[in-house]
Amino acid sequence: MRKPITIVDVAKAAGVSPATVTHTLNGKRPVGEATKKKVLEAIERLGYVPSWNASRMKRGHSGIIGCLAADITETFVNQIVRGIESGLSGGQYSLFFVSGIEFGNDLERAYNFLKSHKVEGILFCHHIPIWKDFNLDTKNSDIPIVSINMAASDMISVVSDNMKGGYQAAEHLYGCGMRHPAMICGPEDRLSVEDRLKGFSDRIRELNLQMPEEKYYGNYDFDHGMEATQRLMVGHPLTDGIFCANDYIAAGAIAALQKMGYQVPGQVRVVGFDNRDFSEFWNVPITTFELPLQEMGMLGISLLRQVIHTGTYSKAEHVLQSKLIPRRSSIG
Repeated sequence: MRKPITIVDVAKAAGVSPATVTHTLNGKRPVGEATKKKVLEAIERLGYVPSWNASRMKRGHSGIIGCLAADITETFVNQIVRGIESGLSGGQYSLFFVSGIEFGNDLERAYNFLKSHKVEGILFCHHIPIWKDFNLDTKNSDIPIVSINMAASDMISVVSDNMKGGYQAAEHLYGCGMRHPAMICGPEDRLSVEDRLKGFSDRIRELNLQMPEEKYYGNYDFDHGMEATQRLMVGHPLTDGIFCANDYIAAGAIAALQKMGYQVPGQVRVVGFDNRDFSEFWNVPITTFELPLQEMGMLGISLLRQVIHTGTYSKAEHVLQSKLIPRRSSIG
């Protein structure tokens, strides 16, 4: 019987250390392109099979890709899944989708359910770090994972550039005449909120403008937009430009401003985020950003299929850009 090929064998064939082979496979530390090429050529030459690929061969080729989201009713999930389905169209794989709602929001149980059905890889579509809900040992998992819409350590991730979106929102509002900026944030535990706030704040500082010190955190909803805007305008009546973390907040902000007698955008300009369906048809159409959700889904499944086929998993963050959609809430 042929002796199994090990990382040590690959290291000898490539003329590198076993640690370098490990780093090439898991992406934990950067490896030079020339070294990476030598390692991958040695892997192919020797027929070395990394852990999850060995497990895949043992389980057999199921042709099933698992997809896990906290809630299928979330609009961003629907769009990402459309992209995933487009990426699978006419291919050799089928999609097996589960929602955390099915499992009483027990995401660990949902994850283990997917694994029990012999999926060849898993896509996470989530807006908060799913690994905070349970101990997800990605380094030792025998099934490759790609995270979509959430950056993740020790994992391939596909995300939108929320920081650049915030930066562009400040630039756009300034170009529309804003000189007294403010931002109304969403939930404090969302990385996307922090990134949008940082991007916005960075550009505001570059423009030598001042923002209120208070951070207006709250739910991603209309009521928070109304309440926060009322507090903002009472405390900072000169505010003439508001960046909102999403379109629901922006809709509430516009309603509050109108109720208080401000003209939008004549006196106060408003920008939202996410390009929700209603934003174009609001009584003052909302300037917003469209996320590349379907593209994220397509890229995510492409990366996962590549991992399955090659057996090589290199941690990387793939960033796609959102698109500014100017409307009357900021430009009149």
